[in-house]
Amino acid sequence: MGAAVSHARGHLAQELIMNTFDVAVIGAGPAGSAAAIGLAQRGYEVALVDKKFFPREKLCGDFINPVNWPVLRELGVEHRVLSQPHAEVSGFRITTAAGREAVAQFTKFDHERSVGLGLRRAYLDQVLLDRAAALGVTVFQGRRLVDLSRAAQVWRLRTDGGEEWQAKILIGADGRNSWVAQRLGLNKRAAVGGRSVGFQCRLKYAGALDGKVEIHLFPGGYAGVVGLGDGALNLCLAVDKRTLPRERSAEFVFARILPHNPFLRDILERSEIMSELRSVYPVYLAERRCYANALLLVGDAARVSEPVTGEGIYFAMRGGLMAAETVDRALRRGDLSAASLQSYMQNFRRVFRARVALNSFLRFAIYRPALLDPFIRLSARHDRALNSLIDTVCAPQGMS
Repeated sequence: MGAAVSHARGHLAQELIMNTFDVAVIGAGPAGSAAAIGLAQRGYEVALVDKKFFPREKLCGDFINPVNWPVLRELGVEHRVLSQPHAEVSGFRITTAAGREAVAQFTKFDHERSVGLGLRRAYLDQVLLDRAAALGVTVFQGRRLVDLSRAAQVWRLRTDGGEEWQAKILIGADGRNSWVAQRLGLNKRAAVGGRSVGFQCRLKYAGALDGKVEIHLFPGGYAGVVGLGDGALNLCLAVDKRTLPRERSAEFVFARILPHNPFLRDILERSEIMSELRSVYPVYLAERRCYANALLLVGDAARVSEPVTGEGIYFAMRGGLMAAETVDRALRRGDLSAASLQSYMQNFRRVFRARVALNSFLRFAIYRPALLDPFIRLSARHDRALNSLIDTVCAPQGMS
């Protein structure tokens, strides 16, 4: 193959090389890195491939829900995550355009951290990627796949740089618009909930959020706000597209939509914009089939993230670890058929059934003030209802 270049496991691959792996994971976000870590911990030869160079920014709420601590511990990154710039989040606040608000504190669960974190996704993703590399995963950054085929029970992958790899099994973790899913014909279901456009930016804020992640409701949508520990806030929002002009300008969003909520208006008046307003459409997508022969889709590629309650990162990492368990079982049995790998989706639905149902209800209610306003008024006087909801969202699996 000409001048062959060898490289040690756990180092970023930089040269043209032909290699064979047990598993190739496409996409190095939380789901893909978690799957790679889980497989490396079991001794498999894993390639982790991403089209971007890290660190890189992602449109995200930047909130690490307390439910994530057991997963971060299982991945071996808990202390590394805590060493990154962050803000501790110990409670929740929700407000309405009518000027009502309710506040709840996170419950202290036995043997678990009772705080969440405001943490930039660029930091989290880099920590996960570094952990995968340290465990022996071969990481390829800045590689865009251009060809994917399967023959003789092996996947063959080729990048735009001419690199070629082989793998027994493939995990697609390459996001909501997954190239892997499109290439393999798993992208047939239409988007649902297509009325909502998502936006995200960071603000430099002169005030303080008092250690809370906040949801601010306004006509046609809601905004999530969390501090990041460096004088910055993450502002993430979902807006009914029918309230937006065709160009969806930042000026319109900040001047005509967000000020409807007086609490949010106060935050904006104390802030200056630090980054561009990025957008994504639609916010909510239909679940797609996430398994085939020698193939799994995880995270946003399987369209299983739930942005309403800040559990998207949890769903992604926990789902990645569940995918690693499924792949390990399939490889040990020598059965990589779709029928064998279907157990991944069955298990995912079983484990997350209650959380998915709650998120579906909240998505329905959050655009209907007539449903939420009485709950917020009640919670402002008696916090038991809101505390119960927050405990359900934030409690580690099996503790809610």
